[in-house]
Amino acid sequence: MSIIADNKIPFLKGVLDEVADLVYLPGRDISSEHVREGDALITRTRTFCDASLLDGSGVKFIATATIGYDHIDTEYCARQGITWTNAPGCNASSVAQYILSVLLNIAKQDGIDLKDRSIGIIGVGHVGSKVEKISRA
Repeated sequence: MSIIADNKIPFLKGVLDEVADLVYLPGRDISSEHVREGDALITRTRTFCDASLLDGSGVKFIATATIGYDHIDTEYCARQGITWTNAPGCNASSVAQYILSVLLNIAKQDGIDLKDRSIGIIGVGHVGSKVEKISRA
């Protein structure tokens, strides 16, 4: 199996080496020539996965290491039988930590004591549920 991967995806190098031949390239530089013989593509938002990149390739699977997938032409993939996936919630912990650090900073600057206070969380998806969990600690 041949996989073309964005070289900026953290912790990827070495993980799939036993099961596939990987070619690591800067995401912006991945071209139709690079994917022509590929079976799979592991990307970020820098690589636009559409007909101009994928026509004539052997790619049957695209994974993006991002929450968003607007860089993947999902309709094209459906027509071509290309399976794709994204990574919802991949940065939820970092975002939740950022939210709470900003909240603590504002409270400190404004002299607000947060002891025995409640926090209102609008939306308890990937990020909101993490904010709730950390807030209870």
